[in-house]
Amino acid sequence: MKYKLSEIVAKLGGYVDGEDITVSGISSIDKAKVGYITYLTDEKYIKYLDKCEASAIIINKRILDKIDKKISKIICDDSNIYFINVIRLFYPEKRLNVGVKNTALIDKSCIIGNNAAIEDNIIIGINTKIGDNCQIYPNVFIGDNVVIGDDVVIYPNVVIHDNVTIGNSCTFQSGCVIGSEGFGNVQDSKKKWHKKPQIGGVLIGNNVNVGANSTIDCGSMDLTIIEDGVIIDNLVQIAHNVKVGAYTAIAACVGIAGSTKIGKFCQLAGGCGITGHIEIADYTIIGGLTGIGKSIKEPGLYMGAYPFANYKDYAKNAIHIKQLHDMYGRLKFLESKISKLLGEDK
Repeated sequence: MKYKLSEIVAKLGGYVDGEDITVSGISSIDKAKVGYITYLTDEKYIKYLDKCEASAIIINKRILDKIDKKISKIICDDSNIYFINVIRLFYPEKRLNVGVKNTALIDKSCIIGNNAAIEDNIIIGINTKIGDNCQIYPNVFIGDNVVIGDDVVIYPNVVIHDNVTIGNSCTFQSGCVIGSEGFGNVQDSKKKWHKKPQIGGVLIGNNVNVGANSTIDCGSMDLTIIEDGVIIDNLVQIAHNVKVGAYTAIAACVGIAGSTKIGKFCQLAGGCGITGHIEIADYTIIGGLTGIGKSIKEPGLYMGAYPFANYKDYAKNAIHIKQLHDMYGRLKFLESKISKLLGEDK
Protein backbone atom coordinates (compact mmCIF):
# COMPACT_ATOMS: atom_id res chain seq x y z
CA MET A 1 0.00 0.00 0.00
CA LYS A 2 0.99 3.60 -0.57
CA TYR A 3 -0.35 6.70 1.13
CA LYS A 4 0.31 10.40 0.78
CA LEU A 5 0.85 12.09 4.10
CA SER A 6 -2.27 14.17 3.50
CA GLU A 7 -4.26 10.96 3.06
CA ILE A 8 -2.99 9.61 6.38
CA VAL A 9 -3.86 12.88 8.13
CA ALA A 10 -7.33 12.88 6.57
CA LYS A 11 -7.96 9.46 8.13
CA LEU A 12 -6.17 9.81 11.46
CA GLY A 13 -5.92 13.53 12.25
CA GLY A 14 -2.85 15.64 12.96
CA TYR A 15 -1.26 17.85 10.33
CA VAL A 16 1.58 17.72 7.79
CA ASP A 17 4.71 19.82 8.20
CA GLY A 18 6.81 19.81 5.03
CA GLU A 19 6.37 18.19 1.63
CA ASP A 20 3.26 16.05 1.14
CA ILE A 21 5.17 12.98 -0.02
CA THR A 22 3.97 9.43 -0.65
CA VAL A 23 5.16 6.68 1.69
CA SER A 24 5.08 2.96 0.91
CA GLY A 25 6.18 1.34 4.16
CA ILE A 26 6.60 1.70 7.92
CA SER A 27 9.52 0.91 10.22
CA SER A 28 11.28 1.73 13.46
CA ILE A 29 13.50 4.80 13.39
CA ASP A 30 16.79 2.85 13.29
CA LYS A 31 15.78 0.59 10.38
CA ALA A 32 13.62 2.82 8.21
CA LYS A 33 14.40 3.05 4.49
CA VAL A 34 13.84 5.70 1.87
CA GLY A 35 10.11 5.91 1.11
CA TYR A 36 9.16 4.71 4.60
CA ILE A 37 7.50 6.53 7.48
CA THR A 38 8.70 6.11 11.07
CA TYR A 39 7.92 7.77 14.41
CA LEU A 40 9.60 9.56 17.30
CA THR A 41 8.14 9.57 20.81
CA ASP A 42 10.69 11.40 22.92
CA GLU A 43 13.55 13.85 22.44
CA LYS A 44 16.07 11.29 23.75
CA TYR A 45 15.63 9.41 20.45
CA ILE A 46 16.35 12.46 18.28
CA LYS A 47 19.98 11.31 17.99
CA TYR A 48 18.82 8.46 15.73
CA LEU A 49 17.55 10.94 13.14
CA ASP A 50 21.08 11.65 11.85
CA LYS A 51 21.37 8.19 10.28
CA CYS A 52 17.67 7.65 9.65
CA GLU A 53 16.82 7.16 5.96
CA ALA A 54 13.05 7.49 6.38
CA SER A 55 11.28 9.96 4.12
CA ALA A 56 8.73 11.01 6.75
CA ILE A 57 8.34 10.89 10.50
CA ILE A 58 5.48 11.09 12.99
CA ILE A 59 6.34 13.21 16.03
CA ASN A 60 4.69 14.72 19.09
CA LYS A 61 4.00 18.43 18.68
CA ARG A 62 5.79 19.18 21.97
CA ILE A 63 9.19 18.26 20.47
CA LEU A 64 8.68 19.76 17.02
CA ASP A 65 10.97 22.72 17.73
CA LYS A 66 13.79 20.34 18.69
CA ILE A 67 13.96 18.69 15.24
CA ASP A 68 16.56 20.26 12.93
CA LYS A 69 16.56 17.63 10.19
CA LYS A 70 14.70 18.56 7.02
CA ILE A 71 12.18 15.76 6.74
CA SER A 72 8.45 15.62 6.08
CA LYS A 73 6.53 15.27 9.32
CA ILE A 74 3.11 14.38 10.63
CA ILE A 75 2.53 16.30 13.86
CA CYS A 76 0.21 14.81 16.47
CA ASP A 77 -0.45 14.70 20.22
CA ASP A 78 0.70 11.10 20.81
CA SER A 79 3.01 9.58 18.21
CA ASN A 80 2.91 6.13 19.85
CA ILE A 81 -0.84 5.80 19.41
CA TYR A 82 -0.76 7.50 16.03
CA PHE A 83 1.85 5.06 14.71
CA ILE A 84 -0.26 2.12 15.88
CA ASN A 85 -3.09 3.43 13.72
CA VAL A 86 -0.72 3.93 10.77
CA ILE A 87 0.33 0.28 11.12
CA ARG A 88 -3.33 -0.67 10.84
CA LEU A 89 -3.60 1.34 7.63
CA PHE A 90 -0.71 -0.54 6.02
CA TYR A 91 -1.57 -3.91 7.55
CA PRO A 92 -5.35 -4.18 7.92
CA GLU A 93 -6.50 -6.93 10.26
CA LYS A 94 -7.51 -10.12 8.50
CA ARG A 95 -11.23 -10.72 8.40
CA LEU A 96 -12.97 -14.02 7.73
CA ASN A 97 -15.65 -14.39 5.11
CA VAL A 98 -19.10 -13.83 6.56
CA GLY A 99 -21.20 -16.96 6.92
CA VAL A 100 -21.41 -20.30 8.70
CA LYS A 101 -19.37 -23.23 7.36
CA ASN A 102 -21.15 -26.54 6.79
CA THR A 103 -19.02 -28.40 9.31
CA ALA A 104 -20.00 -26.10 12.19
CA LEU A 105 -22.33 -27.77 14.72
CA ILE A 106 -24.67 -25.14 16.14
CA ASP A 107 -27.64 -25.93 18.36
CA LYS A 108 -30.97 -24.73 16.99
CA SER A 109 -31.57 -22.66 20.12
CA CYS A 110 -28.58 -20.43 19.40
CA ILE A 111 -28.85 -16.89 18.09
CA ILE A 112 -26.20 -15.81 15.58
CA GLY A 113 -25.81 -12.06 14.95
CA ASN A 114 -25.48 -10.24 11.67
CA ASN A 115 -22.31 -10.56 9.59
CA ALA A 116 -20.82 -13.24 11.82
CA ALA A 117 -18.12 -15.52 10.38
CA ILE A 118 -18.12 -19.05 11.80
CA GLU A 119 -15.48 -21.39 10.40
CA ASP A 120 -15.07 -25.17 10.20
CA ASN A 121 -15.35 -27.66 13.07
CA ILE A 122 -16.91 -25.24 15.53
CA ILE A 123 -19.33 -26.46 18.20
CA ILE A 124 -21.79 -24.07 19.83
CA GLY A 125 -24.06 -25.32 22.63
CA ILE A 126 -27.58 -24.66 23.85
CA ASN A 127 -29.08 -21.17 24.33
CA THR A 128 -25.89 -19.40 23.30
CA LYS A 129 -25.88 -16.00 21.65
CA ILE A 130 -23.21 -14.76 19.23
CA GLY A 131 -23.19 -11.00 18.51
CA ASP A 132 -22.83 -9.06 15.28
CA ASN A 133 -19.59 -9.08 13.25
CA CYS A 134 -17.97 -11.83 15.32
CA GLN A 135 -15.17 -13.89 13.81
CA ILE A 136 -14.78 -17.42 15.11
CA TYR A 137 -11.85 -19.42 13.70
CA PRO A 138 -11.77 -23.22 13.22
CA ASN A 139 -11.88 -25.79 16.04
CA VAL A 140 -13.47 -23.54 18.65
CA PHE A 141 -15.81 -24.95 21.32
CA ILE A 142 -18.45 -22.71 22.88
CA GLY A 143 -20.68 -24.23 25.57
CA ASP A 144 -24.24 -23.67 26.76
CA ASN A 145 -25.75 -20.38 27.93
CA VAL A 146 -22.86 -18.31 26.64
CA VAL A 147 -23.35 -14.69 25.61
CA ILE A 148 -20.77 -13.15 23.26
CA GLY A 149 -21.03 -9.47 22.33
CA ASP A 150 -20.37 -7.75 19.02
CA ASP A 151 -17.04 -7.60 17.14
CA VAL A 152 -15.42 -10.41 19.12
CA VAL A 153 -12.55 -12.38 17.55
CA ILE A 154 -11.93 -15.95 18.71
CA TYR A 155 -8.87 -17.66 17.26
CA PRO A 156 -8.44 -21.43 16.66
CA ASN A 157 -8.69 -24.00 19.45
CA VAL A 158 -10.24 -21.69 22.04
CA VAL A 159 -12.59 -23.30 24.59
CA ILE A 160 -15.36 -21.25 26.17
CA HIS A 161 -17.28 -23.26 28.77
CA ASP A 162 -20.89 -22.87 29.92
CA ASN A 163 -22.25 -19.69 31.54
CA VAL A 164 -19.65 -17.27 30.24
CA THR A 165 -20.65 -13.72 29.30
CA ILE A 166 -18.33 -11.70 27.06
CA GLY A 167 -18.65 -8.03 26.12
CA ASN A 168 -17.93 -6.28 22.85
CA SER A 169 -14.66 -6.03 20.89
CA CYS A 170 -12.77 -8.71 22.79
CA THR A 171 -10.02 -10.95 21.38
CA PHE A 172 -9.16 -14.49 22.47
CA GLN A 173 -5.90 -15.91 21.17
CA SER A 174 -5.40 -19.56 20.27
CA GLY A 175 -5.60 -22.17 23.00
CA CYS A 176 -7.02 -20.03 25.78
CA VAL A 177 -9.70 -21.57 28.01
CA ILE A 178 -12.45 -19.47 29.54
CA GLY A 179 -14.71 -20.78 32.30
CA SER A 180 -12.71 -23.91 33.07
CA GLU A 181 -13.39 -25.62 36.39
CA GLY A 182 -11.88 -23.81 39.36
CA PHE A 183 -9.41 -25.57 41.65
CA GLY A 184 -11.84 -26.13 44.50
CA ASN A 185 -10.99 -29.16 46.65
CA VAL A 186 -11.62 -30.10 50.28
CA GLN A 187 -9.68 -32.59 52.43
CA ASP A 188 -11.46 -35.00 54.74
CA SER A 189 -10.14 -36.34 58.06
CA LYS A 190 -8.06 -38.93 56.19
CA LYS A 191 -6.38 -36.26 54.03
CA LYS A 192 -8.20 -37.42 50.91
CA TRP A 193 -9.26 -34.76 48.45
CA HIS A 194 -12.87 -34.20 47.40
CA LYS A 195 -13.60 -32.00 44.41
CA LYS A 196 -16.04 -29.18 45.15
CA PRO A 197 -18.40 -28.49 42.23
CA GLN A 198 -17.69 -25.16 40.55
CA ILE A 199 -21.07 -23.76 39.52
CA GLY A 200 -20.32 -20.07 38.98
CA GLY A 201 -19.59 -18.40 35.67
CA VAL A 202 -17.28 -15.83 34.11
CA LEU A 203 -18.11 -12.23 33.25
CA ILE A 204 -15.77 -10.45 30.82
CA GLY A 205 -16.20 -6.78 29.93
CA ASN A 206 -15.58 -4.88 26.71
CA ASN A 207 -12.24 -4.55 24.88
CA VAL A 208 -10.56 -7.38 26.77
CA ASN A 209 -7.67 -9.28 25.16
CA VAL A 210 -6.71 -12.76 26.38
CA GLY A 211 -3.41 -14.28 25.24
CA ALA A 212 -2.62 -17.74 23.93
CA ASN A 213 -2.99 -20.67 26.34
CA SER A 214 -4.20 -18.49 29.20
CA THR A 215 -6.95 -19.75 31.49
CA ILE A 216 -9.72 -17.99 33.38
CA ASP A 217 -11.56 -20.32 35.77
CA CYS A 218 -15.25 -20.07 36.49
CA GLY A 219 -16.39 -18.95 39.90
CA SER A 220 -17.03 -21.48 42.61
CA MET A 221 -20.49 -20.12 43.42
CA ASP A 222 -20.42 -16.58 42.01
CA LEU A 223 -18.60 -15.01 39.07
CA THR A 224 -14.99 -14.60 38.06
CA ILE A 225 -14.91 -11.03 36.73
CA ILE A 226 -12.61 -9.39 34.18
CA GLU A 227 -13.53 -5.73 33.74
CA ASP A 228 -13.29 -3.52 30.64
CA GLY A 229 -9.99 -2.96 28.88
CA VAL A 230 -7.98 -5.65 30.67
CA ILE A 231 -5.08 -7.09 28.64
CA ILE A 232 -3.82 -10.57 29.49
CA ASP A 233 -0.63 -12.05 28.02
CA ASN A 234 0.06 -15.70 27.17
CA LEU A 235 0.17 -18.48 29.78
CA VAL A 236 -1.63 -16.60 32.53
CA GLN A 237 -3.71 -18.40 35.18
CA ILE A 238 -6.65 -16.59 36.77
CA ALA A 239 -8.39 -18.71 39.40
CA HIS A 240 -12.02 -18.89 40.50
CA ASN A 241 -13.78 -15.82 41.90
CA VAL A 242 -10.91 -13.48 41.03
CA LYS A 243 -11.85 -9.94 40.05
CA VAL A 244 -9.51 -8.00 37.77
CA GLY A 245 -10.15 -4.26 37.62
CA ALA A 246 -10.51 -2.24 34.44
CA TYR A 247 -7.47 -1.54 32.24
CA THR A 248 -5.11 -3.73 34.23
CA ALA A 249 -2.27 -5.38 32.29
CA ILE A 250 -1.11 -8.90 33.17
CA ALA A 251 2.11 -10.22 31.59
CA ALA A 252 2.99 -13.83 30.76
CA CYS A 253 3.14 -16.61 33.35
CA VAL A 254 1.38 -14.66 36.10
CA GLY A 255 -0.69 -16.77 38.50
CA ILE A 256 -3.54 -15.28 40.53
CA ALA A 257 -5.06 -17.52 43.21
CA GLY A 258 -8.76 -17.70 44.04
CA SER A 259 -10.94 -14.88 45.34
CA THR A 260 -8.29 -12.20 44.97
CA LYS A 261 -9.28 -8.72 43.83
CA ILE A 262 -6.88 -6.88 41.53
CA GLY A 263 -7.53 -3.13 41.27
CA LYS A 264 -7.95 -0.94 38.22
CA PHE A 265 -4.98 0.23 36.10
CA CYS A 266 -2.58 -2.23 37.73
CA GLN A 267 0.45 -3.77 36.01
CA LEU A 268 1.55 -7.31 36.84
CA ALA A 269 4.93 -8.17 35.33
CA GLY A 270 5.92 -11.61 34.05
CA GLY A 271 6.03 -14.58 36.38
CA CYS A 272 4.69 -12.88 39.49
CA GLY A 273 2.43 -14.86 41.81
CA ILE A 274 -0.53 -13.52 43.78
CA THR A 275 -1.90 -15.51 46.71
CA GLY A 276 -5.64 -15.96 47.25
CA HIS A 277 -8.22 -13.93 49.20
CA ILE A 278 -6.30 -10.63 49.14
CA GLU A 279 -6.83 -7.21 47.54
CA ILE A 280 -4.42 -5.19 45.39
CA ALA A 281 -4.95 -1.42 45.28
CA ASP A 282 -5.66 0.47 42.06
CA TYR A 283 -2.58 1.64 40.10
CA THR A 284 -0.30 -0.92 41.76
CA ILE A 285 2.73 -2.20 39.78
CA ILE A 286 4.18 -5.60 40.68
CA GLY A 287 7.64 -6.50 39.35
CA GLY A 288 8.58 -9.71 37.60
CA LEU A 289 8.86 -12.93 39.65
CA THR A 290 7.51 -11.16 42.73
CA GLY A 291 5.37 -13.14 45.15
CA ILE A 292 2.57 -11.20 46.84
CA GLY A 293 1.32 -12.88 50.01
CA LYS A 294 -0.87 -10.18 51.55
CA SER A 295 -3.07 -7.28 50.52
CA ILE A 296 -1.56 -4.11 49.08
CA LYS A 297 -3.51 -1.07 50.24
CA GLU A 298 -1.27 1.69 48.88
CA PRO A 299 -0.44 1.92 45.16
CA GLY A 300 3.23 1.80 44.22
CA LEU A 301 5.91 -0.42 42.73
CA TYR A 302 6.40 -3.69 44.62
CA MET A 303 9.03 -6.30 43.79
CA GLY A 304 11.40 -8.84 45.22
CA ALA A 305 12.22 -12.52 45.34
CA TYR A 306 13.58 -14.72 48.12
CA PRO A 307 15.14 -18.22 47.82
CA PHE A 308 12.96 -21.03 49.15
CA ALA A 309 13.93 -22.64 52.45
CA ASN A 310 12.57 -24.77 55.26
CA TYR A 311 9.54 -22.86 56.48
CA LYS A 312 10.87 -22.24 60.01
CA ASP A 313 14.13 -20.88 58.63
CA TYR A 314 12.29 -18.87 56.00
CA ALA A 315 9.95 -17.31 58.58
CA LYS A 316 12.83 -16.32 60.86
CA ASN A 317 14.86 -14.88 58.00
CA ALA A 318 11.87 -13.01 56.62
CA ILE A 319 11.50 -11.16 59.93
CA HIS A 320 15.15 -10.11 59.85
CA ILE A 321 14.96 -9.07 56.19
CA LYS A 322 12.20 -6.61 57.06
CA GLN A 323 14.54 -5.12 59.69
CA LEU A 324 17.64 -4.87 57.50
CA HIS A 325 17.46 -1.12 56.98
CA ASP A 326 17.13 -0.48 60.70
CA MET A 327 19.92 -2.98 61.45
CA TYR A 328 22.18 -1.27 58.90
CA GLY A 329 21.69 2.09 60.63
CA ARG A 330 22.48 0.59 64.01
CA LEU A 331 25.57 -1.12 62.58
CA LYS A 332 26.91 2.15 61.15
CA PHE A 333 26.30 3.83 64.50
CA LEU A 334 28.24 1.09 66.34
CA GLU A 335 31.08 1.29 63.81
CA SER A 336 31.33 5.02 64.44
CA LYS A 337 31.42 4.48 68.23
CA ILE A 338 34.11 1.79 67.94
CA SER A 339 36.21 4.02 65.67
CA LYS A 340 36.08 6.80 68.27
CA LEU A 341 37.05 4.39 71.07
CA LEU A 342 40.00 3.16 69.02
CA GLY A 343 40.98 6.67 68.01
CA GLU A 344 40.59 5.84 64.32
CA ASP A 345 38.41 8.83 63.56
CA LYS A 346 41.23 11.34 64.15
